[in-house]
Amino acid sequence: MYEITTRWQRVKALYEFWIIDHEFIRALYRNFHAISDNAYRSSHPSPRFIKKLQQNIGLKTIINLRGENMTGQYMLEREACEALGVTLISIPFSSRTAPPAESIKKLFSALDEAEYPILFHCKSGADRAGIGSALYQFYKNDVPLDESRQLRWQYGHIKSSETGVLDHFVETWQTYHAENPDVDFMTWVETEYDFKAVNQSYSASRLGNILVNKILRRE
Repeated sequence: MYEITTRWQRVKALYEFWIIDHEFIRALYRNFHAISDNAYRSSHPSPRFIKKLQQNIGLKTIINLRGENMTGQYMLEREACEALGVTLISIPFSSRTAPPAESIKKLFSALDEAEYPILFHCKSGADRAGIGSALYQFYKNDVPLDESRQLRWQYGHIKSSETGVLDHFVETWQTYHAENPDVDFMTWVETEYDFKAVNQSYSASRLGNILVNKILRRE
């Protein structure tokens, strides 16, 4: 279904990857950073970058937070992973909404089953890669979500924009946990977390949205 089988399909996939999806920008700056000794984050990786990571850090698993689809960038990534023996796990997150409970559970399950080292990525490596990295540190390294420092401007994350709903999600949990210290995170996610209310209670600034949506043109 996601295979590139003809020369024309490859031409279209490469065009979409390089031009439509802005690989020509990512090729200049990967936004690649270590999260721990065996976990990393970046923007959407090229086949060449995947091979480089396999050679340099022994990459075993990629967690694609954009989800699987018929885009050129996904098909090229899938093709590269299959050729190199790297496991590709796709769990769609959004940069404009808090993570749904089901997505959090799928991510934690993937982290239990994955071979390490792993790479988290979204399109630019700023927002979804940030919340994915924060959840990884929380789940695997016991780093409180508000102390993970993965949702920061240094990675390109703009808290005042619509993507700040990810920070709001973290803050909602921290406020609840401060008032209910005996309730663990997954119990909150499964029983108390109101996905709709968290999204509705967040308000972005106009300037932040102009920067993210019009200037940076984030996904």
